[in-house]
Amino acid sequence: MIRGAVIGEVWATRKAPGLAGRKLLLVAVRGVEALSDRVVVAIDTMDAHVGQEVTVSFGSGARNVIAAGPPNRALLADAAVSVLIDGEG
Repeated sequence: MIRGAVIGEVWATRKAPGLAGRKLLLVAVRGVEALSDRVVVAIDTMDAHVGQEVTVSFGSGARNVIAAGPPNRALLADAAVSVLIDGEG
């Protein structure tokens, strides 16, 4: 899981059937003090917006965010927004 900030959205005229109807976000990975140059594409499960701080889960964690349980093995997903960060404590 990584922390980052939404910096944009990926627009596509065609998507694989498993991605139909899903919004794809560009998330800049947050380093210790600032955003890094690393950017990941993640499925938006939380209706995040540009500038929003989020966490992104990867692999089976991403599939569990989208659909819990063993039937999710066929989901076409490697990264998904799992948390909207409101602040730090």
